[in-house]
Amino acid sequence: MVTLPEGARDPHAYSNGYVVGSGAYALPGGHAAHMGSHVYNGGFLVDRLESANTGADRTTHYALNAWFGRDFRRWWLLSDGEKLSGKTLEASTELLASRAISSYWDAVAGMQLDTGEGARPWLSVGVRGLAPYWFEVDGRLLLGESGQTALTLETEYDLRLTQKLILQPMAELSFHGKTLAKEGEGSGFSEASVGLRLRYEFTPRFAPYVGVEHGRQFGDTADFSRRQGQSSRDTHVMLGLRAWF
Repeated sequence: MVTLPEGARDPHAYSNGYVVGSGAYALPGGHAAHMGSHVYNGGFLVDRLESANTGADRTTHYALNAWFGRDFRRWWLLSDGEKLSGKTLEASTELLASRAISSYWDAVAGMQLDTGEGARPWLSVGVRGLAPYWFEVDGRLLLGESGQTALTLETEYDLRLTQKLILQPMAELSFHGKTLAKEGEGSGFSEASVGLRLRYEFTPRFAPYVGVEHGRQFGDTADFSRRQGQSSRDTHVMLGLRAWF
């Protein structure tokens, strides 16, 4: 038993004898005091909605996140895609469940459905969270039909130049376990992209931005693109919007 020094304040003296979980004002079910982690919440984030001019055509890229749950367990609906002159080139939709495994990291698992020119389903497992120095990291291992596998790694960082002006570098890497000529994918390290976006937050909920991004294909994936008369690398400037609700 800890003996308090003379003159120390009793931390319960202000409660007039009431304690948590009992007394006239306690709610049924025992412990009536709850932190924010006990509350169900949800949100919707337009992470990227951008338009870029690639030669004679204009592409539109979107990345949307919706979630519902508590701090430690959540459901996620993620959608990411690219359109060229109104036609969907590629898109993916993920339904994931997440669980906190540490203060800064969540484990995720669920399903991913790719649509567009190469439609196929995947099982998806991975982690997402904050690495040291506040780098946002998202890694996903995909398991598909007939032994298909893929690995995607994405990282980004918000560098605050001022309270409202934010510079965001970003990098994304893709790997594939098998060569699939029909889908134009080679095994191993297949694609990489790096980008730089500068956004201005009129409010935290509404932030237009400008940016530049460079993407490049490698190995057999690059060879497949060149055989179809397409470039294996691309650099473009975009205008975009980030918003959340």
